[in-house]
Amino acid sequence: SNRKKLNFIISKNEKNKINGIIGFIKASKNNNSDVWTSTWKVLKNSIDPMLGVRLLEFIKKLGYRSIMSAGINLDTIGIYKYLGYSTGKLDHFFLPNKKIIHNKIGIIPKKLKDLNFVPRKNKKYDILKISSKNLKEKFSFSSYRLRIPFKDWNYFNNRYFLHPNFKYQIYGIFLKKKLISIIVMRDVSKKSASILRIIDYYGEETPFKYLSDFFNSLIIVNEYEYIDLLCYGMKKKIIESAGFIEVPIKSKKIVIPNYFDPFLKKNIPIYFYVNKKLNSNLRIFKGDGDQDRPN
Repeated sequence: SNRKKLNFIISKNEKNKINGIIGFIKASKNNNSDVWTSTWKVLKNSIDPMLGVRLLEFIKKLGYRSIMSAGINLDTIGIYKYLGYSTGKLDHFFLPNKKIIHNKIGIIPKKLKDLNFVPRKNKKYDILKISSKNLKEKFSFSSYRLRIPFKDWNYFNNRYFLHPNFKYQIYGIFLKKKLISIIVMRDVSKKSASILRIIDYYGEETPFKYLSDFFNSLIIVNEYEYIDLLCYGMKKKIIESAGFIEVPIKSKKIVIPNYFDPFLKKNIPIYFYVNKKLNSNLRIFKGDGDQDRPN
């Protein structure tokens, strides 16, 4: 998240040749910030079989509060457990467009579109598009220091507002003109159809219950097939109160794809690790680390 320098740790062998590398992304400017690991590669012919683990453990020595990553390979879970890290899986939810009969991107049974869901009426929250300047001036980032990861304005600005490839839709949820939550979304097109993905959500979570009408208006106006959300830590009751349905990962009758480049019409579980015990302060979203990136 620091635009002036890249955060990489490299290892060199006795011939001064690079034999291992690990990259990481800081969630805030703080020296003890939370970080996500990204690129992590070790030469196969490396003499040291533990080099990859030593690179990861080196980040720990730098004093960061927590280290995590989403999108880890199932085969590597044993390594994280050996290190005493926690692992888990992101929950996947979707809100279907009831007016679209034939889905091109996902597979959504008609009975799910016919569910008689009664949205909670939103009488107190305003949802408005926000600028980076607005976010800096109006959001109390310091209130979320216990959140893991703790994200600051610098992170949101560099990660979403200044992204060189993707155009994100960034909304604020206001209560009596006070900015209390941030929603980051991005639309994805495939097969002459499009969907909307909630990439990040930060701040107060109770308002999410009241966003059903807001999300449905976006779906109808833009003809999105559905909106989806990948996350860990948000209460399922809150998400389902907004009309979202959990994706049964092993199902072939309900399919909400995760991979778009290349496109794979399949439910894909996304696993993560964190070098702490799983607790109620942990929140992981699709946008964290390098999950939402151009190929």
